Amino acid sequence: MEKEIYRDCQRNHACCLGGYAIDGCTQFIPFNNSKTHCKACGCPRNYHRKRMARQQQSCGGVNMKQRKSKFSMGQREAMREFGEGLGWSMRNKDRQEEINRFCERTGVSRIIFKTWLNNRKKCYFKGTSSANISS
Repeated sequence: MEKEIYRDCQRNHACCLGGYAIDGCTQFIPFNNSKTHCKACGCPRNYHRKRMARQQQSCGGVNMKQRKSKFSMGQREAMREFGEGLGWSMRNKDRQEEINRFCERTGVSRIIFKTWLNNRKKCYFKGTSSANISS
């Protein structure tokens, strides 16, 4: 279980006057072991900005983008052909072993193939339906 860390107080002390002012309390300090009010400013704990311990340690606070998968032309073509053969769905229980073998053969994990399949099926359905109408 991660420990929650409470930082600066966000309570607007001047809202009754129609303004905006915070008191500068920079960290929640429990008052007399109650852990519900801050000893420094007297505000309830939920007025303090909450930050988890894991966020503080990860990458120095910098959000990292998730890396995109890169596929070779051969992998893309093989996935397209296999996806068409599956009918753009991985729900068929009888073909699960075949899907696993395909993923091992092409060097793409099953979850990445499933994501690719779901992202691409609309594009390929559009292409096939417009090609069938025009011919």
